Amino acid sequence: MSIDEFVALLSKDLANEYSHWHFYMQAATNVKGLHRQELSEFFLEQAEGEMKHVNEFRKVIQGLITRRELAAKVPNLVAYFKDGLSCPKALLLAALEMEDQVVNNYVTRIEQASSLQENGGQDRDDGKYVELFLEDQIMDSRSDADNIREMLENAIDA
Repeated sequence: MSIDEFVALLSKDLANEYSHWHFYMQAATNVKGLHRQELSEFFLEQAEGEMKHVNEFRKVIQGLITRRELAAKVPNLVAYFKDGLSCPKALLLAALEMEDQVVNNYVTRIEQASSLQENGGQDRDDGKYVELFLEDQIMDSRSDADNIREMLENAIDA
C-alpha cells in the first residue's frame, strides 16, 4: 500500500465522521416521544464528540499531506447517513449500527497502517502514528456503542 492510497482511505473515514456529526445533529432535533429531551441532549453530546473526531481526522490527514508533500487535499465530503428518523429506538439503532461500523472500519484501517509500516522509512513512522490515533478512535466508538446498547435494553418503539 502506498501513502497516497492510505490517505485516500483516511479521507473516506473523514467523510464518515462528517456524516456521523450530521446524523447526531439531525437526531437531536428530530427525536420524538418518550424521553425526547434526554435523548436530544445525548445526541447533541454525541455530535460534539463527532466534531472533535472530524477535527482530529482533518489534522492527521493534513499532517500526512504536508509532511509527505502529497498532491492530495483534505476533503469536505459527507458520506451517506440515515436521515428522517424520529423514533427514539430507530435513532438509537441507527447510531449503534454507525458506531459498530466505524469500529470495524478502524480495525481494518489499523491492519492497513501495519501494512504501510512494512514499507519502512517514513511509511513506517506515519503508519505507526495513524495506528495509535485509530486505537483511540476505536476506544471512543466502542464505548459509545456499548453505551447505546445499554440504552436500548428494554426500549420501547415509541
